[in-house]
Amino acid sequence: MNPFNHFLISFNVLLIIFHRYSGIGELVIFSLIFGTLLDVDGLVCARRRKSNHRFGIKLIKKVDKGDLRSWLQEPFGFLIIGVPIGLFLGFFFKPVYFFFVIIPYALHIILDYITIHETIRPLAPFSKKIIKTGVFRPKPAPAWFKQNNGISENYVLILNILITVLLLLIYF
Repeated sequence: MNPFNHFLISFNVLLIIFHRYSGIGELVIFSLIFGTLLDVDGLVCARRRKSNHRFGIKLIKKVDKGDLRSWLQEPFGFLIIGVPIGLFLGFFFKPVYFFFVIIPYALHIILDYITIHETIRPLAPFSKKIIKTGVFRPKPAPAWFKQNNGISENYVLILNILITVLLLLIYF
């Protein structure tokens, strides 16, 4: 999914569940960091395009247009990175921060799995097996995407914008 969908879905879910426990600023920050910025490692690598190793992280596969995924964007990354960060923030700051980390991180991974991608490896870094998943067509479609099947993720974006506006009108 594109960054806007990652952010809006994370924000909408956090807003629905936690609108009474936190301000909108915290929801925005956690949705941005843990719902959207997980893709930064791929963007940084795509810009540099020198090798398939960056910052000590072995990338899974280099695809046309720099579509890169590291194990951070797979379930193992969620367990090794997301859960400990959530536990740390929840224990030392506010208990609700645990969920503010876990929910957007998990949603990011789920959204990547329901979007048609070439580099989905659920057992990375332990397995190199690639699986094909997804029902939503990425927009803009990368060069490797030749088929015209799937639902355009633009429809998801429009729905997310409408839901966000509706939720903001209801809660504020």
